[in-house]
Amino acid sequence: MERLLINWVYLLRPEQWVKNLLVLAPPFFGGVLFTSQDMFLEMVLAFLAFSLASSTGYIINDISDIESDKLHPKKKLRPIASSSISITEATVLGLITLALSLGLSLYISKIFLLIIVIYLILSLLYSFYLEKIVILDVFIIAIGFVLRIEAGGVASVIDVSSWLLLTTFLLSLLLAFGKRRFELVFIKNSGAPYKEVLKHYKESFLDTTLSMFGTTAIVMYSIYAVVNESKTFLITVPFACFGVLRYMYLVQTNTRGDPTESLMKDIWLLLCVVLWLLVTTVVIYFSHIVDFIL
Repeated sequence: MERLLINWVYLLRPEQWVKNLLVLAPPFFGGVLFTSQDMFLEMVLAFLAFSLASSTGYIINDISDIESDKLHPKKKLRPIASSSISITEATVLGLITLALSLGLSLYISKIFLLIIVIYLILSLLYSFYLEKIVILDVFIIAIGFVLRIEAGGVASVIDVSSWLLLTTFLLSLLLAFGKRRFELVFIKNSGAPYKEVLKHYKESFLDTTLSMFGTTAIVMYSIYAVVNESKTFLITVPFACFGVLRYMYLVQTNTRGDPTESLMKDIWLLLCVVLWLLVTTVVIYFSHIVDFIL
């Protein structure tokens, strides 16, 4: 029973839920996330709703890719591919996470529910068709991150900055193309069967996309920092630059590729993100102290 529960949790991929912290971005950058208990609890519900929706998407994807996952050195260990959990059991769990996600979303607002439904539809289309189309596969992933930001704005009733949306979209493209590059190199070195879309990618092209979106993501974040109308917010830009460059380094040295795994296992990237978060919190919520010191 204990092993079954572990497999069920593994199927939900809670380690990937860190991506859904993006729903907290609008109230966090808006300086209202910690202003009231009601606001904070509302955002916790939004985070859970999107996390359950993303877990539903992961289950759909694992069912869709079961045959190819069985041939992959790492993915063959996933619960469905390894037959630790049957497709029927996975479907039941997926229906439960779907129901909980939709219920929480409706409680938050109808517009939030609409965003979740759009995200789930994209996840469904991605799993069964769009993940096979070169470039478009990465764009769908990036749109998913933008939807997280927009959902956070809806839940907190905050108008999301266009610069923040653009930064999120470009950074997401960087992370997704970086993951594709790592997957491509991993498959070449391990001799595993190619994922269909990877047959169309070349390392040189993916290196170009890393340079392109790494640069534009930093520029967009810098512009966002400038229009924030707080000079102290510019302090956060060097951390953003280091974080982007560190991820690009990990990908192009074939060290890490998955953004979540890179964050959790690379001490320098993790330290950079933690310091960026601390500095940004101080700047936004205690800016008067920073202004006094400077």
